[in-house]
Amino acid sequence: MSHQFESGFFVRQPAWHRLGVLLDQAPHIRDAITLAGLDWEVETAPLVTAAGTAVDSHRVVRRTADGKTLGVVGTAYRPLQNAQAFRFFEPFLDGGHCELEAAGSLKGGKRVWVLARVKSAEGEVTGGDAVRGYFLLSNAHDGSQAVRAQFTNVRVVCMNTLTLADRRAGLGVEDCLRVRHTANVEAGLRLVQRTVDMAHRTFSATLAEYRRMAGRPLGVDGFVKYVAAVFDVPAGRGLGKLPQAFDAVLRAYDHGPGARLPGVYGTYWGAYNAVTDWVDHTRGKAGEDARLDSAWFGSGARVKRKAFEIALG
Repeated sequence: MSHQFESGFFVRQPAWHRLGVLLDQAPHIRDAITLAGLDWEVETAPLVTAAGTAVDSHRVVRRTADGKTLGVVGTAYRPLQNAQAFRFFEPFLDGGHCELEAAGSLKGGKRVWVLARVKSAEGEVTGGDAVRGYFLLSNAHDGSQAVRAQFTNVRVVCMNTLTLADRRAGLGVEDCLRVRHTANVEAGLRLVQRTVDMAHRTFSATLAEYRRMAGRPLGVDGFVKYVAAVFDVPAGRGLGKLPQAFDAVLRAYDHGPGARLPGVYGTYWGAYNAVTDWVDHTRGKAGEDARLDSAWFGSGARVKRKAFEIALG
């Protein structure tokens, strides 16, 4: 195992990765940062070569609690402390719009994330097959990623993370990050309401796309072609390049959680969920902690995005 998962909590069920501390109910924001193991800060310090020469163009990011180096960044870099990341959710929690679902640290503190469920963003694709909408805030203390606030969905029956169409820029999701940075409380509250409204629009639009997938029949040959397209198998080459991946995706398609719900099997919705199941639960040999990072932020997320686009047609 790669041990990329450093600390974290999950509420009511150990999510799709069975990691971290399991809580019976959503924590208050003042307790969440400690439960997630994120009650530490980072600082920037001068970068010096082994020979003792100062590197004026860059700085080191290190954790103050133990002095661990997390990354090297440019001089313009300004760290976002973990406490600030949690405060982003404060107006949403106080207004009853969201509740914290999970939070944690990956890659030894280099990447931190907070996941909150949007209470009003829930619906069924087909009978009994529910999806829920979430805010996912992520930050990279090593400078490899800008602070991101994005919407994501989870299929409740199997805890698969489902890809949302990339509407962040068009809907101005980046504005969410400025909710707690304004000195004007009323302006901040208006941003909160705008963000909640945006979540509703985004979730509703994506739910309609999932239902569109469920309305597209898919035969055996079509399923094979779908998987081949997702994994970039050249035409005429068959599945020789991905036998293990195909077998695992096929098992998820035939027998995975929720696979036999009415309106799922034999559709592009079922095929898309089979790919997400493989990405979230089976893909790779590095372990579940590495799989979490990949499924949300890395190559696994890209596979799911491609599977989404092809299934949508």
